[in-house]
Amino acid sequence: VGLSRSNEAWLNDMGALNQIDVYAGGGMGGNSQKITDSSVRDMRQIEHVQSAIPKYNVGDDFMLSMTCGDNDRYKIGWLELVGADMDLWEEAGYVIEEGDAPKKSGDVLIGANFEYALQDSRRPEGHNQIEYYMYDRDADDFPEPYMRLLGSELTLRVLDENDRVVYSQTLHVTGILKEDYNAGYETVEGVLMRAEDMQHFADDAAKTIGKKRKALTISSLKIVADEIDNVAAVEEEIQNLGYGTSSMESMRESTQKESATIELVLGGIGAVSLIVAAIGIINTMIMSVSERTKEIGVMKAIGCYVRDVRKMFLIEAAAIGLLGGIIGVVLSFLISCIINLVSSGMNAYTDESYTIFETMFTAPTRVSVLPAWLLIFGLVFSTLIGLVAGFYPANKAVRISALEAMRNE
Repeated sequence: VGLSRSNEAWLNDMGALNQIDVYAGGGMGGNSQKITDSSVRDMRQIEHVQSAIPKYNVGDDFMLSMTCGDNDRYKIGWLELVGADMDLWEEAGYVIEEGDAPKKSGDVLIGANFEYALQDSRRPEGHNQIEYYMYDRDADDFPEPYMRLLGSELTLRVLDENDRVVYSQTLHVTGILKEDYNAGYETVEGVLMRAEDMQHFADDAAKTIGKKRKALTISSLKIVADEIDNVAAVEEEIQNLGYGTSSMESMRESTQKESATIELVLGGIGAVSLIVAAIGIINTMIMSVSERTKEIGVMKAIGCYVRDVRKMFLIEAAAIGLLGGIIGVVLSFLISCIINLVSSGMNAYTDESYTIFETMFTAPTRVSVLPAWLLIFGLVFSTLIGLVAGFYPANKAVRISALEAMRNE
């Protein structure tokens, strides 16, 4: 159980297990087509699809650049500009680390490291940008960006083939996104804006330079399934429509098979232990019957029903199984706690903020997991093993003749 939980936590760190990324092209049977608003609506109608979250860009219609600072001193060498539906931002995985969400036209969010993508036009080429990834982020010498952009303005520009500005629009930075590659590279060094604002920008730019207006391009689409177990079926439906997909499903299946194999091995060891335990209970109960033969004869002689004799020995056998189960559960619980405490001290990725209680019982990094259903199952199953093992000795007890039993010494 602990292995399965850790595998799921690991996969969740790589990407939500119920999410599917959809791309244009790559569908089954050679079928390939672009993602459009119409196809997004069709995918939302697929059974078990909870939501469909498209990401927009302006396509190849414009050559974009971005500047900021006095006299446009700082510029962005490569721009990742993404538009998204404001109502679906949380489902898309966007988290605002600083500032606020956009509230009006022209408001945007920037990626966690966007400020380090600024290039200073007053510095020589090759020394005009901070290589932040070469520093330890927790070190004292971690550099500050050339300019803090929260609350500042950016200028989004459209360039012609001669790099001349033919259209520009001012954007206001209201917040900074938390870095999350699963949500998209725009959370790292990109700019995120509302889809309707991006459409207005594209329309105004096209009108200014004399191009025909057209809808935004959907660069990718994130599908959220209602249950993890339905991801494979939803993914197959989308591929049949002619789209490429990627998800954690294939990796999840492989880890599940690995866990199932380990469960079979451990289950085999447990089965051998149960057989040995059952033989031990049968031997104990047979000895009990042999030692109490005269007692059984006396009970029968004074009118004890045969079924009561059988019931007495079955209850004893069940009690042995139950007591063994209780001892086993208590020992397992204590050993589980010790394993989690020891492993937490050896695991470099353990969060030190966890209390001892959380380390033993709730922390996602714990190695040993004992769910309540497993403890209850252990008690019930051990009791049943005792009953089954005690059935033969109990029947042997009721078949003893009362006269012969009373003569036994």
